[in-house]
Amino acid sequence: MLPRLPGKFFPRFSKKMYTDSRPYDWPLLLAIIGLSLGGLFHLYTIAFAHQSYYFFRQMIWVGIGVGLLFLSSYLRISLWEKGAHFFYLVIFITLLWVLFRGEGVHGAQRWLKLGIFSFQPSEFAKLSLIIVLAKLLATKNNVGWRQIGLSFCFTFLFLILVALQPDLGSALILLPLWLGMLFLAGASPRKILAILGVGASSFPLFYLFLRPYQKMRILTFLNPGRDPLGTGWAALQSKIALGSGKLMGKGMGGALHTQLSFLPQPFTDFVFASIGEEWGFIGTGIFLGLYFLIITRGMKIARQSTSGFTRLVSGGVITLLFFQVFITVGMAAGIMPVTGMPLPLVSYGGSSIIMFFLTMGLLLSVKRFGE
Repeated sequence: MLPRLPGKFFPRFSKKMYTDSRPYDWPLLLAIIGLSLGGLFHLYTIAFAHQSYYFFRQMIWVGIGVGLLFLSSYLRISLWEKGAHFFYLVIFITLLWVLFRGEGVHGAQRWLKLGIFSFQPSEFAKLSLIIVLAKLLATKNNVGWRQIGLSFCFTFLFLILVALQPDLGSALILLPLWLGMLFLAGASPRKILAILGVGASSFPLFYLFLRPYQKMRILTFLNPGRDPLGTGWAALQSKIALGSGKLMGKGMGGALHTQLSFLPQPFTDFVFASIGEEWGFIGTGIFLGLYFLIITRGMKIARQSTSGFTRLVSGGVITLLFFQVFITVGMAAGIMPVTGMPLPLVSYGGSSIIMFFLTMGLLLSVKRFGE
């Protein structure tokens, strides 16, 4: 348990920020830790000699993430509510900064360098959007078109800035996150269906603004054999690796498809396919089971929340986690287009790891404070 700050030195903060009166949601906490440690162990087993730095760097990010999880679970979530618009403004500025001063990797300019560290603002944009939308939508009992329009403006600003990096995967996940929070806030099904209809009708216009390689990803998804040695390579090899693990997998160090680099990006985008090859159906089932436990516990916390803001924050966190897992697993299985999205708490990457640990800390905070 973290130490309580002395009340006589911090009279304003000791009662508002800290509490030790409620226990943690231990099934949720253990599922989070187990999932991240399982992902860390898997990276160790597939990181051969000249790629061992993936494991050691990920170990550092997981350690920082666990520390931030406990810290955020020890702070009242009302502090996030008070700073919602400031947090949004900070992320908005960093997303603008990335377009002009960001670091580029593989043709994408998504990272900002601070000293020896680099971070990806688009990951924290997801958390910021959850908090600002929760604050906006929790103020009204009935969500009208005015609140829908204003919430879309907050979402659209982030969507455009992230898409310009370009990071289409992170940009597009903001849309189901927005719709999910509208639904949780009480928007009528008729309004949500109307929004979906407008979105579907505008897809041809959206397609015109895609970059050539992004258009090829969509065409390859519809017909993976269209370019099997080019844009279709990743999707085809992912399905081969995932299916080759069968029931028990090939065992530790036995995932040759991954080890021989036939499977692209086994540490990040296609980590689920490498898990399937090495640990089989049983291994992937364990990982998915832990996600299921986190989602169900998070839904229970959201239902038991006593304020609109905490209910929407909890629901938004679970919505984000669900859609990102669904898209990433679907991408590995060939039922979703390749978008380059990390598997939460498992894929290599400091920004994603830290952001999701923070969101899990918010869930634990809601549970502990009974808000």
